Amino acid sequence: MEESSISRMRSFGAWSGLVYVALVFGGWAVVGKFLLPPLKPSAPADQIVVFYQENTTMIRIGMLIVMLAALVAIPFCSMVTGIVGEIERRRGMLTYSVLLGGAGLVVLTFYPAIFWLVAAFRPDRDPALTQLMNDLAWLQFVGGITIFLSLPLGVAIAAFTDKSPNPVFPRWMGYFNAWVVALIVPDQLIFFFHSGPFAWNGLFGLWVPAGVFGLWFIVTSIVVVRHYKNLDNLRTASGVAAPDAESLGAPNHVGVRR
Repeated sequence: MEESSISRMRSFGAWSGLVYVALVFGGWAVVGKFLLPPLKPSAPADQIVVFYQENTTMIRIGMLIVMLAALVAIPFCSMVTGIVGEIERRRGMLTYSVLLGGAGLVVLTFYPAIFWLVAAFRPDRDPALTQLMNDLAWLQFVGGITIFLSLPLGVAIAAFTDKSPNPVFPRWMGYFNAWVVALIVPDQLIFFFHSGPFAWNGLFGLWVPAGVFGLWFIVTSIVVVRHYKNLDNLRTASGVAAPDAESLGAPNHVGVRR
């Protein structure tokens, strides 16, 4: 593969993290109208049905956008997996943990959108069934986020263990990712509360985890994009061509043994 093609694919993989965030929050919160304000877990079935009946078309369009986001997540997670694999110097447990975390993220994104689509497909059905599908979607979309945590955990470990002089993930990324995990974990309490800060519409059940989740993609994308840009500039200045082995993921750290 030509060096220009490799560079374009790396850029696409790195920037796709930002595209993913825009599609998820745009489709779910803005188009689908699920966030402002979010449906309450304590809302009666009749009230939930009214929401779906009044926003049927927008929910359908919004959830199609969210499903598209699941597709966009694949190249980004592949990019992060490749980087961690290079840091690990072999495809070991850490690399595969990040890979499976990325696969889990795709599932976490795709299936709640399907459940919301099912609820909006027949908004005139039995209110109890609509409430069931709504609960299923919300609890998986928000509470299922733990399946994503092997991504920030893997990046944190990679940042702390990478001893190269030009690491992809600086040491501060290790601390940042550790905080991401710590701030997301409390959202597991949404399974116990119908109201309050730990419910799926509460501060620690939704707003903090959702904000941290989005921030992780933004920060990680920017860090990777900057690293590749610096790497390409160094190679251009030194006249060193990018080897094909780097085509889809892990960069060869400048000045470091492979």
